[in-house]
Amino acid sequence: MIKVGIIGFGYMGHFHYEKAGHFDDVKVVAAFDNNDEKLVEAKELGMNTYDSLDEFLKEELDLVVIATPNQWHAPYAIAAMKSGKNVLCEKPATMSVEEIEEIIKISEETGKFFTVHQQRRFDKDYRALCEVIRSGEIGNVTTIESKVLGERGVCFGWRGDPESGGGMLYDWGVHLIDQMLQLYPGEKIISVYARIMSILTPAVDDSFEINMKFSNGVCAKVTVTTFALEKLPRWYVFGDRGTLRIENIMSTEGRARRIKGDVQGFDSVVGKKNLGPSRTMAPLKPEFLEEVEIPDQVDMTMEYWSNLIDSIKGNAELHVTTEQILRQMKIVEASFESAEKNEVIKREI
Repeated sequence: MIKVGIIGFGYMGHFHYEKAGHFDDVKVVAAFDNNDEKLVEAKELGMNTYDSLDEFLKEELDLVVIATPNQWHAPYAIAAMKSGKNVLCEKPATMSVEEIEEIIKISEETGKFFTVHQQRRFDKDYRALCEVIRSGEIGNVTTIESKVLGERGVCFGWRGDPESGGGMLYDWGVHLIDQMLQLYPGEKIISVYARIMSILTPAVDDSFEINMKFSNGVCAKVTVTTFALEKLPRWYVFGDRGTLRIENIMSTEGRARRIKGDVQGFDSVVGKKNLGPSRTMAPLKPEFLEEVEIPDQVDMTMEYWSNLIDSIKGNAELHVTTEQILRQMKIVEASFESAEKNEVIKREI
Protein backbone atom coordinates (compact mmCIF):
# COMPACT_ATOMS: atom_id res chain seq x y z
CA MET A 1 0.00 0.00 0.00
CA ILE A 2 1.36 3.42 -1.00
CA LYS A 3 0.75 5.87 1.83
CA VAL A 4 0.12 9.54 1.03
CA GLY A 5 0.02 12.60 3.25
CA ILE A 6 -1.39 15.97 2.21
CA ILE A 7 -0.13 19.38 3.36
CA GLY A 8 -2.93 21.89 2.88
CA PHE A 9 -6.35 20.25 2.74
CA GLY A 10 -8.14 23.00 0.82
CA TYR A 11 -9.53 22.84 -2.72
CA MET A 12 -6.47 21.26 -4.35
CA GLY A 13 -5.82 19.08 -1.32
CA HIS A 14 -9.29 17.60 -1.82
CA PHE A 15 -8.57 17.30 -5.56
CA HIS A 16 -5.50 15.13 -4.92
CA TYR A 17 -7.33 13.11 -2.27
CA GLU A 18 -9.96 12.21 -4.87
CA LYS A 19 -7.33 11.33 -7.50
CA ALA A 20 -5.50 9.05 -5.06
CA GLY A 21 -8.82 7.32 -4.37
CA HIS A 22 -8.87 5.94 -7.91
CA PHE A 23 -6.08 3.48 -7.03
CA ASP A 24 -6.68 0.37 -4.92
CA ASP A 25 -3.07 0.33 -3.69
CA VAL A 26 -2.95 4.00 -2.64
CA LYS A 27 -4.30 5.44 0.60
CA VAL A 28 -4.23 9.00 1.92
CA VAL A 29 -3.48 8.50 5.60
CA ALA A 30 -2.54 11.93 6.96
CA ALA A 31 -3.16 15.65 6.59
CA PHE A 32 -1.41 18.74 7.96
CA ASP A 33 -3.15 22.13 7.94
CA ASN A 34 -3.27 25.28 10.05
CA ASN A 35 -7.04 25.51 9.57
CA ASP A 36 -8.99 23.53 12.18
CA GLU A 37 -12.02 23.16 9.89
CA LYS A 38 -9.89 21.48 7.24
CA LEU A 39 -8.47 19.10 9.82
CA VAL A 40 -12.01 18.15 10.86
CA GLU A 41 -12.84 17.39 7.22
CA ALA A 42 -9.71 15.24 6.91
CA LYS A 43 -10.43 13.36 10.14
CA GLU A 44 -13.97 12.61 8.94
CA LEU A 45 -12.39 10.99 5.87
CA GLY A 46 -10.33 8.70 8.09
CA MET A 47 -6.98 10.51 8.08
CA ASN A 48 -4.62 11.19 10.93
CA THR A 49 -4.54 14.96 11.31
CA TYR A 50 -1.82 17.34 12.45
CA ASP A 51 -1.38 21.04 13.12
CA SER A 52 2.39 20.52 13.46
CA LEU A 53 4.63 19.87 10.45
CA ASP A 54 7.19 17.99 12.53
CA GLU A 55 4.56 15.61 13.89
CA PHE A 56 3.04 15.13 10.43
CA LEU A 57 6.42 14.20 8.97
CA LYS A 58 6.87 11.47 11.58
CA GLU A 59 4.16 9.52 9.71
CA GLU A 60 5.33 6.66 7.51
CA LEU A 61 4.60 8.13 4.07
CA ASP A 62 5.69 7.30 0.52
CA LEU A 63 4.49 10.60 -0.88
CA VAL A 64 3.74 14.08 0.46
CA VAL A 65 1.41 16.27 -1.57
CA ILE A 66 1.90 20.02 -1.04
CA ALA A 67 -1.24 22.03 -1.82
CA THR A 68 -0.62 25.26 0.08
CA PRO A 69 -0.23 28.90 -0.95
CA ASN A 70 2.91 29.30 -3.02
CA GLN A 71 5.30 30.78 -0.46
CA TRP A 72 5.26 27.51 1.51
CA HIS A 73 6.13 25.18 -1.36
CA ALA A 74 9.92 25.28 -1.02
CA PRO A 75 10.26 25.00 2.79
CA TYR A 76 7.68 22.22 3.03
CA ALA A 77 9.20 20.31 0.10
CA ILE A 78 12.68 20.49 1.58
CA ALA A 79 11.45 19.37 5.01
CA ALA A 80 9.51 16.46 3.49
CA MET A 81 12.45 15.17 1.43
CA LYS A 82 14.81 15.48 4.40
CA SER A 83 12.38 13.29 6.35
CA GLY A 84 12.53 10.62 3.66
CA LYS A 85 9.40 11.40 1.61
CA ASN A 86 8.88 11.86 -2.11
CA VAL A 87 7.11 15.13 -2.97
CA LEU A 88 4.35 16.15 -5.36
CA CYS A 89 3.96 19.92 -5.23
CA GLU A 90 1.26 22.12 -6.68
CA LYS A 91 2.41 24.68 -9.21
CA PRO A 92 4.32 26.90 -9.23
CA ALA A 93 7.13 24.77 -7.87
CA THR A 94 8.67 27.72 -6.05
CA MET A 95 8.83 31.50 -5.97
CA SER A 96 12.30 31.68 -7.55
CA VAL A 97 15.00 29.86 -9.46
CA GLU A 98 17.15 29.90 -6.32
CA GLU A 99 14.50 27.93 -4.41
CA ILE A 100 14.10 25.24 -7.08
CA GLU A 101 17.88 24.87 -7.30
CA GLU A 102 17.96 24.24 -3.53
CA ILE A 103 15.15 21.69 -3.90
CA ILE A 104 17.07 19.88 -6.66
CA LYS A 105 20.15 19.76 -4.41
CA ILE A 106 18.14 18.27 -1.51
CA SER A 107 16.46 15.78 -3.86
CA GLU A 108 19.85 14.55 -5.05
CA GLU A 109 21.19 14.32 -1.49
CA THR A 110 18.19 12.41 -0.12
CA GLY A 111 17.38 10.29 -3.17
CA LYS A 112 13.74 11.40 -2.95
CA PHE A 113 11.97 12.83 -5.95
CA PHE A 114 10.33 16.21 -6.34
CA THR A 115 7.75 16.81 -9.04
CA VAL A 116 5.10 19.40 -9.86
CA HIS A 117 1.45 18.99 -10.82
CA GLN A 118 1.71 19.96 -14.50
CA GLN A 119 -1.38 18.00 -15.51
CA ARG A 120 -2.28 20.40 -18.33
CA ARG A 121 0.15 18.54 -20.55
CA PHE A 122 -2.70 16.04 -20.86
CA ASP A 123 -5.53 18.48 -21.64
CA LYS A 124 -7.46 17.59 -24.80
CA ASP A 125 -6.86 20.95 -26.49
CA TYR A 126 -3.11 20.75 -25.97
CA ARG A 127 -2.81 17.18 -27.19
CA ALA A 128 -4.87 18.00 -30.29
CA LEU A 129 -2.60 20.97 -30.94
CA CYS A 130 0.52 18.82 -30.60
CA GLU A 131 -0.85 16.22 -32.99
CA VAL A 132 -1.70 18.73 -35.72
CA ILE A 133 1.63 20.56 -35.41
CA ARG A 134 3.72 17.37 -35.43
CA SER A 135 1.78 15.93 -38.37
CA GLY A 136 3.06 18.72 -40.62
CA GLU A 137 -0.46 19.25 -41.97
CA ILE A 138 -0.21 23.04 -41.69
CA GLY A 139 3.44 23.11 -42.78
CA ASN A 140 6.28 24.60 -40.80
CA VAL A 141 4.94 26.47 -37.78
CA THR A 142 5.97 30.10 -37.40
CA THR A 143 3.83 31.37 -34.51
CA ILE A 144 1.81 29.76 -31.70
CA GLU A 145 -0.59 31.84 -29.60
CA SER A 146 -1.99 30.50 -26.32
CA LYS A 147 -4.71 32.42 -24.50
CA VAL A 148 -6.66 31.94 -21.26
CA LEU A 149 -9.22 34.69 -20.70
CA GLY A 150 -11.50 35.16 -17.69
CA GLU A 151 -14.34 37.60 -17.10
CA ARG A 152 -14.56 38.37 -13.38
CA GLY A 153 -11.49 40.58 -13.10
CA VAL A 154 -10.38 39.05 -9.79
CA CYS A 155 -7.66 36.73 -8.57
CA PHE A 156 -9.55 34.30 -6.35
CA GLY A 157 -8.66 33.88 -2.67
CA TRP A 158 -5.00 34.01 -1.68
CA ARG A 159 -4.07 34.35 -5.37
CA GLY A 160 -4.74 38.06 -4.87
CA ASP A 161 -2.19 38.25 -2.04
CA PRO A 162 1.42 39.07 -3.03
CA GLU A 163 2.77 37.60 0.22
CA SER A 164 1.23 34.25 -0.72
CA GLY A 165 2.78 34.28 -4.18
CA GLY A 166 -0.41 35.37 -5.89
CA GLY A 167 -0.90 36.62 -9.44
CA MET A 168 -1.68 35.07 -12.78
CA LEU A 169 1.89 34.44 -13.92
CA TYR A 170 2.44 32.07 -11.01
CA ASP A 171 -1.09 30.67 -11.32
CA TRP A 172 -1.80 30.12 -15.04
CA GLY A 173 1.46 31.28 -16.56
CA VAL A 174 3.50 28.32 -15.34
CA HIS A 175 1.02 25.92 -16.98
CA LEU A 176 1.05 27.67 -20.33
CA ILE A 177 4.82 28.13 -20.37
CA ASP A 178 5.23 24.44 -19.57
CA GLN A 179 3.00 23.50 -22.50
CA MET A 180 5.06 25.62 -24.89
CA LEU A 181 8.35 24.17 -23.64
CA GLN A 182 7.07 20.61 -24.11
CA LEU A 183 6.29 21.33 -27.77
CA TYR A 184 9.98 21.76 -28.58
CA PRO A 185 11.95 20.14 -25.74
CA GLY A 186 15.16 20.07 -27.77
CA GLU A 187 15.10 23.79 -28.59
CA LYS A 188 16.32 26.64 -26.41
CA ILE A 189 14.35 29.76 -25.64
CA ILE A 190 16.62 32.54 -26.92
CA SER A 191 14.57 35.63 -26.04
CA VAL A 192 11.74 36.62 -23.70
CA TYR A 193 9.67 39.81 -23.75
CA ALA A 194 6.86 40.28 -21.25
CA ARG A 195 4.23 42.82 -20.31
CA ILE A 196 2.82 42.14 -16.82
CA MET A 197 -0.15 44.22 -15.62
CA SER A 198 -2.39 44.82 -12.61
CA ILE A 199 -5.56 46.07 -14.28
CA LEU A 200 -8.31 45.40 -11.74
CA THR A 201 -6.30 43.71 -8.97
CA PRO A 202 -3.75 46.29 -7.80
CA ALA A 203 -1.80 44.02 -5.45
CA VAL A 204 -0.81 41.33 -7.99
CA ASP A 205 -0.66 40.76 -11.73
CA ASP A 206 -4.06 39.90 -13.17
CA SER A 207 -2.99 40.09 -16.83
CA PHE A 208 0.16 39.37 -18.78
CA GLU A 209 1.60 38.74 -22.23
CA ILE A 210 4.81 36.79 -22.77
CA ASN A 211 6.57 36.46 -26.12
CA MET A 212 9.18 33.72 -26.36
CA LYS A 213 11.37 32.84 -29.33
CA PHE A 214 12.75 29.33 -29.79
CA SER A 215 16.13 28.61 -31.33
CA ASN A 216 14.34 27.01 -34.30
CA GLY A 217 12.67 30.37 -35.07
CA VAL A 218 9.20 29.54 -33.77
CA CYS A 219 7.60 32.40 -31.82
CA ALA A 220 5.35 31.48 -28.90
CA LYS A 221 2.98 33.97 -27.31
CA VAL A 222 1.14 33.39 -24.02
CA THR A 223 -1.68 35.72 -22.96
CA VAL A 224 -3.68 35.58 -19.72
CA THR A 225 -6.16 38.07 -18.32
CA THR A 226 -8.89 37.86 -15.71
CA PHE A 227 -11.03 40.45 -17.51
CA ALA A 228 -12.03 39.84 -21.14
CA LEU A 229 -15.73 39.98 -22.00
CA GLU A 230 -15.21 39.00 -25.64
CA LYS A 231 -13.43 35.71 -26.23
CA LEU A 232 -10.52 34.77 -28.47
CA PRO A 233 -9.54 31.19 -29.38
CA ARG A 234 -7.64 29.13 -26.82
CA TRP A 235 -5.00 28.40 -29.48
CA TYR A 236 -4.13 30.07 -32.78
CA VAL A 237 -1.28 28.64 -34.85
CA PHE A 238 0.27 29.97 -38.05
CA GLY A 239 2.05 27.56 -40.40
CA ASP A 240 3.52 28.23 -43.84
CA ARG A 241 0.81 26.05 -45.45
CA GLY A 242 -2.14 26.43 -43.11
CA THR A 243 -3.71 27.78 -39.93
CA LEU A 244 -5.11 26.08 -36.81
CA ARG A 245 -7.50 27.44 -34.22
CA ILE A 246 -8.87 25.62 -31.17
CA GLU A 247 -11.60 27.42 -29.28
CA ASN A 248 -11.54 25.92 -25.78
CA ILE A 249 -9.71 23.67 -23.34
CA MET A 250 -12.02 20.73 -24.01
CA SER A 251 -11.16 20.96 -27.73
CA THR A 252 -14.86 20.71 -28.59
CA GLU A 253 -14.63 23.47 -31.18
CA GLY A 254 -11.95 24.37 -33.67
CA ARG A 255 -10.88 24.36 -37.26
CA ALA A 256 -7.75 23.99 -39.36
CA ARG A 257 -7.34 24.77 -43.05
CA ARG A 258 -4.45 24.47 -45.44
CA ILE A 259 -3.67 25.34 -49.05
CA LYS A 260 -4.10 22.42 -51.42
CA GLY A 261 -1.11 20.83 -53.10
CA ASP A 262 1.15 23.30 -54.90
CA VAL A 263 -1.29 26.22 -54.77
CA GLN A 264 0.28 29.55 -53.89
CA GLY A 265 -1.61 32.47 -52.38
CA PHE A 266 -1.20 34.66 -55.44
CA ASP A 267 -2.91 32.07 -57.66
CA SER A 268 -6.28 33.50 -56.59
CA VAL A 269 -5.51 37.09 -57.57
CA VAL A 270 -3.45 36.90 -60.76
CA GLY A 271 -5.31 38.76 -63.51
CA LYS A 272 -8.08 39.91 -61.20
CA LYS A 273 -8.88 43.60 -60.87
CA ASN A 274 -11.89 43.69 -58.55
CA LEU A 275 -11.26 41.79 -55.33
CA GLY A 276 -12.54 44.25 -52.79
CA PRO A 277 -10.48 46.83 -50.88
CA SER A 278 -7.16 44.96 -51.15
CA ARG A 279 -5.85 42.36 -53.55
CA THR A 280 -3.10 41.54 -51.06
CA MET A 281 -5.64 40.64 -48.39
CA ALA A 282 -8.20 39.12 -50.76
CA PRO A 283 -9.44 35.65 -49.74
CA LEU A 284 -8.35 32.51 -51.52
CA LYS A 285 -10.85 30.74 -53.72
CA PRO A 286 -12.58 27.98 -51.73
CA GLU A 287 -11.44 25.32 -54.20
CA PHE A 288 -7.81 26.13 -53.33
CA LEU A 289 -8.33 25.21 -49.65
CA GLU A 290 -8.91 22.01 -47.74
CA GLU A 291 -9.93 21.21 -44.19
CA VAL A 292 -7.46 19.57 -41.82
CA GLU A 293 -9.02 17.20 -39.33
CA ILE A 294 -8.47 18.05 -35.68
CA PRO A 295 -8.12 14.60 -34.12
CA ASP A 296 -10.35 13.59 -31.23
CA GLN A 297 -8.51 12.96 -27.98
CA VAL A 298 -9.18 10.27 -25.41
CA ASP A 299 -9.63 11.25 -21.78
CA MET A 300 -6.22 11.24 -20.04
CA THR A 301 -7.38 12.81 -16.78
CA MET A 302 -5.62 10.17 -14.68
CA GLU A 303 -2.37 9.99 -16.67
CA TYR A 304 -0.44 12.27 -14.34
CA TRP A 305 -1.36 10.34 -11.20
CA SER A 306 -0.88 6.96 -12.90
CA ASN A 307 2.67 7.93 -13.83
CA LEU A 308 3.27 9.27 -10.32
CA ILE A 309 2.27 5.96 -8.73
CA ASP A 310 4.34 3.96 -11.22
CA SER A 311 7.33 6.19 -10.42
CA ILE A 312 6.96 5.57 -6.68
CA LYS A 313 6.98 1.83 -7.43
CA GLY A 314 10.10 2.22 -9.57
CA ASN A 315 8.29 1.18 -12.75
CA ALA A 316 8.47 4.50 -14.64
CA GLU A 317 10.30 7.79 -14.98
CA LEU A 318 8.44 10.90 -13.86
CA HIS A 319 6.64 12.86 -16.57
CA VAL A 320 7.58 16.15 -14.91
CA THR A 321 11.28 16.32 -14.02
CA THR A 322 13.24 18.82 -11.96
CA GLU A 323 15.21 19.82 -15.06
CA GLN A 324 11.96 20.81 -16.78
CA ILE A 325 10.75 22.65 -13.68
CA LEU A 326 14.01 24.60 -13.40
CA ARG A 327 13.79 25.66 -17.05
CA GLN A 328 10.20 26.79 -16.58
CA MET A 329 11.10 28.87 -13.53
CA LYS A 330 13.93 30.52 -15.46
CA ILE A 331 11.35 31.64 -18.04
CA VAL A 332 9.16 33.02 -15.23
CA GLU A 333 12.06 35.01 -13.77
CA ALA A 334 13.07 36.27 -17.22
CA SER A 335 9.46 37.41 -17.76
CA PHE A 336 9.41 39.41 -14.52
CA GLU A 337 12.80 40.90 -15.43
CA SER A 338 11.64 41.82 -18.92
CA ALA A 339 8.50 43.52 -17.65
CA GLU A 340 10.42 45.47 -15.01
CA LYS A 341 13.08 46.66 -17.47
CA ASN A 342 10.70 46.93 -20.46
CA GLU A 343 13.21 45.17 -22.65
CA VAL A 344 13.83 41.87 -24.42
CA ILE A 345 15.80 39.43 -22.30
CA LYS A 346 18.22 37.54 -24.50
CA ARG A 347 19.73 34.36 -23.09
CA GLU A 348 19.60 30.64 -23.78
CA ILE A 349 17.12 28.86 -21.52
